[in-house]
Amino acid sequence: MSEIPKLTLKKITKLNLPSILQLNVKPEQRNFVASNAKSIAEAHFNKDAWFRAIYANNKPIGFVMISDTLLKYKSNPNHRPSYYLWRFMIDAKFQGKGYGKEAMKLVINHVKNRPKAKELLLSHSKSYGNTGEFYKKCGFEYNGREIDDELLMSLKL
Repeated sequence: MSEIPKLTLKKITKLNLPSILQLNVKPEQRNFVASNAKSIAEAHFNKDAWFRAIYANNKPIGFVMISDTLLKYKSNPNHRPSYYLWRFMIDAKFQGKGYGKEAMKLVINHVKNRPKAKELLLSHSKSYGNTGEFYKKCGFEYNGREIDDELLMSLKL
């Protein structure tokens, strides 16, 4: 396996938006994650959404979106924030090369540095071909709960 280039999380702007919208997972994975267009649209209507493009050097390779409730309730000093991995995708051309795991490290590090971050949650489909094994390799564990008919996983920070 060749060495993975340095990955970064970059804001999505009108300049890089077209290239982010062109990223796609493999056809058999499309039922597991919403398109980047839908995700970005949803983010603009949710005050708790934090989203970024995943770059390898200067090339966009993926997308991530987190629900960070501190963004929504920052004026409430009693709010106990929660962090939920809402969307995560790596373009089909870059899958199976270690980019996903390295990108997930960046996401986890971002959440670890958020105020009062104790855990990062996510859920995934129960269907065959789901992403559970990938998330387990990144340190997430099943917690025995479900949300919206998906299996819930958590990573203690």
